[in-house]
Amino acid sequence: MRTHRWALGALGMAAVMGLVMPLGWAAEEHHPKGYLDGAGRKLGRGAANVVTAPLELIRTPYFVGQQDGGFAAITVGLVQGAVAGAVRALAGVVEVATFPIPIPKGFRPLVQPEFVYAHGDWAP
Repeated sequence: MRTHRWALGALGMAAVMGLVMPLGWAAEEHHPKGYLDGAGRKLGRGAANVVTAPLELIRTPYFVGQQDGGFAAITVGLVQGAVAGAVRALAGVVEVATFPIPIPKGFRPLVQPEFVYAHGDWAP
């Protein structure tokens, strides 16, 4: 029964990611053309960041490992990834809650990179 519940949760998460992730692939440097475009992008970006925040536990150690080696990746990289994931999730919640309000100016993203994963690769 427990395994069944876990499998359903994983399937649900995959479905949500399948709906939200394409928003990250829309454009690398996307500048909203109007209010509705900006508000919609902010809502999608916030939802994507809430869902994909745990991927920072993979993304950040990957980049730390590329620069400083494997030991740094599993020590410093994991700690930095946990912090970055928490920040990304919080920023996503704020963006979803405030999507109709054009703050920061012009619906700019609260965290960089705008999405964890873009154009088929980890966003640097």
